[in-house]
Amino acid sequence: MEIGIGIWAFVIYLVAIIIWMIPLKRNIAESMGVGFLLVALFNGGGITGYIETVSTSLLSASKESSFLATMLFLMMAVIMAKSGVISKLIELLNSLIGRIKGGAAYVSTTASFMFGIVSGNAIANGSTVGAITVPWMKESGWPNNIAATINAGNAGVGQSMPSCSALYILLGLAEVASEMTTGEAYIAVLSGGALTFIYRIIRVWLYTKKYDVQAVPADQIKPLGESFKDNWTSLLMLVGIAVPLLITMGPFSTFLTNAVSFGKDAVKSINIVLWVPIIVSIICFIVGRKNMPKTGKEWVSVIRSCQSSFATVGGVLLFALAASNVLTMVGFDQSLKSILEALNLPGFIMILLTCILVVLVAGPLSAVATTAAVGQVAYASFVGAGVHPINAIVAFMICISTEGASPPSSSPIFISAGLAGVKDPKVMFKPLITDYVIPLIGVATLVAMGWLPVIK
Repeated sequence: MEIGIGIWAFVIYLVAIIIWMIPLKRNIAESMGVGFLLVALFNGGGITGYIETVSTSLLSASKESSFLATMLFLMMAVIMAKSGVISKLIELLNSLIGRIKGGAAYVSTTASFMFGIVSGNAIANGSTVGAITVPWMKESGWPNNIAATINAGNAGVGQSMPSCSALYILLGLAEVASEMTTGEAYIAVLSGGALTFIYRIIRVWLYTKKYDVQAVPADQIKPLGESFKDNWTSLLMLVGIAVPLLITMGPFSTFLTNAVSFGKDAVKSINIVLWVPIIVSIICFIVGRKNMPKTGKEWVSVIRSCQSSFATVGGVLLFALAASNVLTMVGFDQSLKSILEALNLPGFIMILLTCILVVLVAGPLSAVATTAAVGQVAYASFVGAGVHPINAIVAFMICISTEGASPPSSSPIFISAGLAGVKDPKVMFKPLITDYVIPLIGVATLVAMGWLPVIK
């Protein structure tokens, strides 16, 4: 079995990122940029060819709707944080479940899941929810490193759900589109995301037992009736996902499609992953308008406070998408497909191996970039091993959702460490792998095998 140049390109890319980030202690965006510039060398063509590869890949990446969507989700996260909507939601959840042992972590996990329904961005999830719940977990008795681990482990939950733009890349593949509608995939993937949420709740329960964490103090919990009266408006952010869905699928979508003044083309032109953050931002702005900046000076201060986050996340995604373009050029997907076919393994082993490979690729790449690089190959491998097409999509989405918890290059790990005051993030690497990454591979495998149910 010959190892193609695409595989070697990916190995060099991964090694370069790790070396640049850990021993040399450079930031993740810079590390991804270095990895991209190195992997571009594998496309050949001399200096002229190299320049063309770099420029073409970067230009293509910058035009991706997922790139714009990620920036919009980050903007949404800033507005949600400033508007106080997340604080209201967490206070409401605290009144519901804060009284049980380890309550702060259950609230954090539930809040991450609800945020993930609206946003598939792991960085936005980890930073927005974590900014409130990580300090709160520490105050209620959770060890610093475990509070950070839980937040990082929860950050990727949205990437297993329909709010993640990776799903729409998969649905754009001809072989996938012929097997299911967007609506069928949406419901199935949402149910798969719910399975990962259930696992995360079980993980919190196990941690609570292990560290004997008590409930949130009674004086920090509002009565439920009073809390709902004060915070019910936080639930309106869920309308942000309902509106685009109603327009693009179901009876109302059919009505608009048949309407002369609207039509099929107009419905198809509505991009869910772009409109969700826009609508949610508008809702949060209206609901939390009293908390929003009032003067130009205050807005400038807000922009300055988040410019580092935008630059880092934007750089990471841009270079990840560009690198996935180069990896496609050098045949990484075909090399990987050839290796999988040559192995000729039993169905269960092929499914498990495919899940592991997707997770390994998702470590240094973003969920979207992973989908662009190996989504087609992984889907073909799953289906070739006897997996139902819808289960294949759900299993793939669960695998890429480990991105937020995959050491060493995951941004939510370092965000969570900073929020919890963990000086050495490496202490989180082992529990993230054993308590989140590996179990989620197990969930994905069980879904692919049909042993865990998804709604079809």
